[in-house]
Amino acid sequence: MSVSDFHVLVAEDETTQAETYVSNAVHRLMQELEKQNVRITRSYSFCDARIILQANTPVDCLLLSANMHNENDEEYQQAERLIRKLHRRQTNVPVFLIAEREKTTLAMSSHLMEMVDEFVWIVEDTADFIAGRIEAAMRRYRNQMLPPLMDALMRYAAIKEYSWAAPGHQGGIGFTKSAVGRVFFDYYGENLFRTDMGIERASLGSLLDHTGAFGDSELYAARVFGSHQTYNVVVGSSGSNRTIMQSCITNNDVVLIDRNCHKSIEQGLILTGAIPVYMIPTRNRYGIIGPIQVADMTPEAIADTVKRSPLVKQMDGRRSHGASVYAVVTNCTYDGLCYNAKKAKEQLEKSTEIIHFDEAWYGYARFNNMYEDHFAMNGEPDKHEGATVFATHSTHKLLNGLSQSSYIHVREGRKKVDPTMFNQAYMMHSTTSPLYSIVASNDITAAMMSGESGESLTQEVIQEAVDFRRAMARLWREHENHKDWFFKPWNPEYVQVTEQGEKEWVLFEDAPVDILTKDQDCWRLKPNDTWHGFELDEDNWCMLDPIKVSILTPGMGDDGKLLQDGVPAALVTQYLTRFGIVPTRTTDFQIMFLFSMGITRGKWGTLLNTLIRFKEHYDSGDTVRHVLPALFKAYPDKYEGKTLKALGEEMFAFLKSSEMHLALDKAYTSRFTPLMKPRDAYEKIVQQEVELIPSDKLGNRVAANSLLPYPPGIPMIMSGEAFGTQEECPAIQYLKHLEDWDNRFPGFEHVTEGAEVKNGKYHVLCVNNRRRRK
Repeated sequence: MSVSDFHVLVAEDETTQAETYVSNAVHRLMQELEKQNVRITRSYSFCDARIILQANTPVDCLLLSANMHNENDEEYQQAERLIRKLHRRQTNVPVFLIAEREKTTLAMSSHLMEMVDEFVWIVEDTADFIAGRIEAAMRRYRNQMLPPLMDALMRYAAIKEYSWAAPGHQGGIGFTKSAVGRVFFDYYGENLFRTDMGIERASLGSLLDHTGAFGDSELYAARVFGSHQTYNVVVGSSGSNRTIMQSCITNNDVVLIDRNCHKSIEQGLILTGAIPVYMIPTRNRYGIIGPIQVADMTPEAIADTVKRSPLVKQMDGRRSHGASVYAVVTNCTYDGLCYNAKKAKEQLEKSTEIIHFDEAWYGYARFNNMYEDHFAMNGEPDKHEGATVFATHSTHKLLNGLSQSSYIHVREGRKKVDPTMFNQAYMMHSTTSPLYSIVASNDITAAMMSGESGESLTQEVIQEAVDFRRAMARLWREHENHKDWFFKPWNPEYVQVTEQGEKEWVLFEDAPVDILTKDQDCWRLKPNDTWHGFELDEDNWCMLDPIKVSILTPGMGDDGKLLQDGVPAALVTQYLTRFGIVPTRTTDFQIMFLFSMGITRGKWGTLLNTLIRFKEHYDSGDTVRHVLPALFKAYPDKYEGKTLKALGEEMFAFLKSSEMHLALDKAYTSRFTPLMKPRDAYEKIVQQEVELIPSDKLGNRVAANSLLPYPPGIPMIMSGEAFGTQEECPAIQYLKHLEDWDNRFPGFEHVTEGAEVKNGKYHVLCVNNRRRRK
């Protein structure tokens, strides 16, 4: 660790900048530090220093120079605020207070003394001595700053070993032996390749055996995320989900599956041979995925669903277990609806001993009180009782891990998790050649969320999301008051606040920011509220995540019926994409954006301006050729002379006449008949006893793989389920509507995983009705 890597922020208040003996001594100290190649940033007010920290500038030491007479002084209070600001994001950075002994001794309170690491009597000690103290403090800070694995990797890479083991590029040198390889090496930088090491480095420990620095990293993450045991995963949460399922499910076990599940859950069913019994989530008029009802998680409801399952009946008592051995719930839903996980656990543990919360998009919840009780690892691990709880986090989604990084967290309950046994499944889905930088990014993610930093980071994201929502709400209401249209944020229109002891309802955009960013009640879905559109059977069962922001385009009424006019969201998304703005999800009248730690006010300000420009183009009668040039270039015959508004009206008319949203809603709320397990359906694919069936002949056929329309990107038909009759099956009806839409509006085609489009017609892989000829 070189001194030249160190950065010192010197914060002076206005009273210390005059030409005095003290100010000259401070100047000599800075010169001494600069002679040692320490980088100095000098701010001439505490306000300026706060702005520097607000820009997330990393510092290794804060030097405060101020004349403070008592704790009521403005300078005194500014100093406290500055130190708190520093330590909220950069925990344990040493703070030195430069002062005169007599004045400081009289003014100092015990509270400020606790916040300061060392006092510098600037007129008594030499600049050389003080600089030495500062350097020692910075080294101590750096030595404790890094989490276990990252620290070990950096130390090992510094050895500059001569390796005769894999990987073959040997710290990147292999790439430098050709021009194209050199481009690759220079682009990513040497450190990536120096830390890309094989498993022969025993001093680092083993990812697969959870020893050494890798084991220390997992223990560290367990403390941060509140689990009994945490596992680093380098194959994404898809691998994490499959690992958990294969560790606790065997062939013909009955398992409870949230129908709003990721494809990896279906893959787990295929691998284990389990018998799935599905819990159906709610949907609202916009097609937004809501929670499973409380009533559907009760032991009575689950027992009834299991009893009625055709697959369970087929087994005729041949199951290895009489009860459900496992349950999985997606939390939060893709649209940002978060279960009260504490309540969900209390219900599900009456029916199963293992509960798995797939929290791929929700790894930050533990670090902010906004989400209290609404995540798997709620509370403290030493107080955990009841069912064993697993949680999976995609640390690369809304935390700061690299792609493919993931965590498995375990809270052990009635069903003990034997580490040796669990590791068999873990190794099956991991790799013997992990990219260490992926694991290190998990390590850094845990460190970033530790202590006050996690709360500070998550609070900043919530603040940005709320600011955007309020800005959208103001613009929508302004246009609404003038009988005009605009985009509307999907959140409560009114929230309840307490003013002078009295509760009153105020407009969302007028509510105090502190309440919107800190009070969970503002975001809970109340059973009788109109805005969310769900029929809920219990209060405090579900909340909307403030950072999962959906905006609504006009066209859908509160009663679920389409209005006279509307603006299809697909057209808006096409326009946004032209300017490099990529929403995470688009339905008929909903566009969703994820606010993360990488989102800034500038980003969402640009989004807001782009939405305003779209409205201007739409209302002004501008042509598709002008507004969407790439679309026009691809399909000139289709869009020649057509205005943006005319195209929008044509799309809306199609949506209204076809009622495709009703077909989709019915498809997702229906229970299709399972005729074989997902594993059995997959084996038909391997045995080539399958065929592609066009949409007009799908009646009563059995799907060989799941069918996932995007949006919403969750299974409409699971593998092994029958479609139902050609005339009445809502899934078939929806596919036919998609064909019509895709053919009528080229450039706006839907993506449907599990289906192929041939000559404008959807085809689905189905199990043969007859056995394969030998």
